[in-house]
Amino acid sequence: MLRKTTTLSLGAIRERKKMTPTMRKSWNIACGLLLLMFAISFFATTADGFPREGELLAKPQKTFECTACHNPHNMPKFASASQCQVCHTKEKSEFATHIYPLYLLAIIPLFFMVFGIWSRFRLWRLGGGEYRLDQIPRRIGGLLAEVFTYRRLMRDPYGGLMHLFIFYGFLAELIATSLLAAQEWSGTQFLKGPVYLWYSLLSDLFGLVAIVGIGMAIWRRAFLRPDRINTVLDDWIALGLMLLVFVQGFVIEGARIAATELPGNLPQAPWSPVGYAFALIMKDWSPEHLGSFHRFQWWFHAATAFTFLGYLGFGKVNHIWYGLLNIFFRNLGPSGKLSFIDIEATMETDPDAIETLGTDKIDQYSWKGLLDLDACTNCGRCEEVCPAHASGVALSPRKLIRNLKDHLTENGPAILKARANGADAQPETDPLFGESGDADGELRPAVLEEELWGCRTCGACQRECPVFIEHIPKMVDMRRYLVMMDSKMGDDARQFLKNMDERMHPWTGAQHNREEWYEDLEVKVLGKGETAEYLFWVGCTGSMIDRNIAVSRAMVKVLDAAGVDFAILGPEEVCTGDPARRAGGEFTFQMCAKQNIATLDGYSVKKIITTCPHCFNTYKNEYPDFGGHYEVIHHSELIHDLIRSGRLKLNGSLESITYHDPCYLARHNGVVDEPREVLHQIAGPGEFRELSRSRDRALCCGSGGGYAWMDDDPQKRINHIRLEDVKASGAKTAAVSCPFCMQMFDDALKTLDPDKTIRAADIAELVAEALEE
Repeated sequence: MLRKTTTLSLGAIRERKKMTPTMRKSWNIACGLLLLMFAISFFATTADGFPREGELLAKPQKTFECTACHNPHNMPKFASASQCQVCHTKEKSEFATHIYPLYLLAIIPLFFMVFGIWSRFRLWRLGGGEYRLDQIPRRIGGLLAEVFTYRRLMRDPYGGLMHLFIFYGFLAELIATSLLAAQEWSGTQFLKGPVYLWYSLLSDLFGLVAIVGIGMAIWRRAFLRPDRINTVLDDWIALGLMLLVFVQGFVIEGARIAATELPGNLPQAPWSPVGYAFALIMKDWSPEHLGSFHRFQWWFHAATAFTFLGYLGFGKVNHIWYGLLNIFFRNLGPSGKLSFIDIEATMETDPDAIETLGTDKIDQYSWKGLLDLDACTNCGRCEEVCPAHASGVALSPRKLIRNLKDHLTENGPAILKARANGADAQPETDPLFGESGDADGELRPAVLEEELWGCRTCGACQRECPVFIEHIPKMVDMRRYLVMMDSKMGDDARQFLKNMDERMHPWTGAQHNREEWYEDLEVKVLGKGETAEYLFWVGCTGSMIDRNIAVSRAMVKVLDAAGVDFAILGPEEVCTGDPARRAGGEFTFQMCAKQNIATLDGYSVKKIITTCPHCFNTYKNEYPDFGGHYEVIHHSELIHDLIRSGRLKLNGSLESITYHDPCYLARHNGVVDEPREVLHQIAGPGEFRELSRSRDRALCCGSGGGYAWMDDDPQKRINHIRLEDVKASGAKTAAVSCPFCMQMFDDALKTLDPDKTIRAADIAELVAEALEE
């Protein structure tokens, strides 16, 4: 086991502070922008260089024909409205604004926004190349679907609605403002009559919706305070600026309505309901007071909006840009697939191309891996669903990504400078990971090694992330470096990797060899010269461990009953390499993969049946990278097809049953309906009970990432937490479809259910029991 440390990592230390350097920089820029804009607005209100209230009435500087009443009217030089009060103008002449100087002032916040984005873009370029411009229509379609329907965000109804309200409120006000600008630029008055009335109503309602969303965000952070939400000063700055922008807009509208509509055009006022409510507050103010108040608020509103615009490049809200980019460049392949170069082939053809195996420097990630870090919204959804975090171990996927971002922010500029100067050596930076951190001045790791080893690679974090951050590859890459370059791993990991290197399977003291389980069965073995349509891939656990041997034998019974033509490899079968790859032993994985592919291709195998989701994922998604192309089907899918085709007849009478979704079947490969339809055929009417966490949001059993052979020191074991879910459902049978899940459930039942009130059974076993004789 890995040695426990009491010293905090760099990111952990900083999380205890009120502000990180990044937050402090964002705060300084926001304050500077706000002060600058406020100063300009004050000057605009008082300086002689701009027309004052009396001058606007006394010195008209242009005459035009009103597009509504066709009468000539005198207006001040910078009037934004092209209609008079009689024609239901939105702004009376004495409330005119200074549009053209405003456009010039917009350059300042736009510069800050672009500079902030560019500074992060330069850091992403430190990463290596990665092609993410394939399937453009699919990428655009997925981006639009996520943006306009908030599919992932709506998994949390409160947070989803909150973001939906803010987004659509901002979008509507952006459209409304753009229409006003288009009217101003074109000189054509198209917002008039009924169109203007509906425009006013919808603008107000959507603005109110945005305020409700912002209020929900404030309420959640100030009062609800869910555990996963990590609130920092940057969050309050962003929420405060957004709220101020919307409230100011309604205050300005109220001042305009109080002066132009309440006195002489009352029926129009309620069409701007929120502004009308503010107008009623100001109805007894004098025209002079209203004019001065309106002018000041108009400029202060512009200052706030410009500050928010500049803040989009630095603060919390910059995830708008980075999140959109990350969704567009998201991984379109299966989430269960890990990739790496062919080590043996590369060493033979271009050994200089392999400087290290794995990642120990931040710039060894791809540009997309670094974009991930900036896209993170710090929402904590990944942390909330992480089984390792729930068990009490050190890993928090949210904190890991935030720590890596801080590491990039602090060390990236030095790497950029070294590259610009043509330096061959890497500049001295904080280590990417390590065993401990020293808060007193020594170089400190961004991530602790015990955090890396906590991951089960279940994919819950990636499936939940609203901006499609890829956590698992980052952790596995660091594990690769530890295992293959530093040979640093826990004793359990070292032992099962050694077993795989020497015995081609991960078990120590396995109960049986690969041939014993079928000695009394009539099954074809490819090595004996027999052929078949399907290869039944039994797997290490299915052939060597007693409890899962029962599953393999049950599967043979089911296949025989359905008349499926199948064979096995027997002693020629070796581990697919999945446990090694997830634990960082990439070379061991590739050795297993190449041997299996050579064996299967030698027998011209085209179709594979497997009871193990990990073997299923490896053959389906990872072996093609090494030339192994097969049609792979999980046994739950095959059984489902056999039932639908009438080749299997079942007695449906089982009482009180539920189903645990394996991560590598449901979450990583999307197989969720077929196992349930099989169980509905087995269970009596109304006897199937869904777990609270199910389908692609199911809780991991705790055995992924090599943890079928490793152990840590959690406060509460993951498989125990999962068994509590089964107990809460009231089911007496927990159906599984994975040998590792079976292993974890059996262990949990021995501890938490000594009276054996619940049993765990594989789908193949339940189907074999339900076969009509």
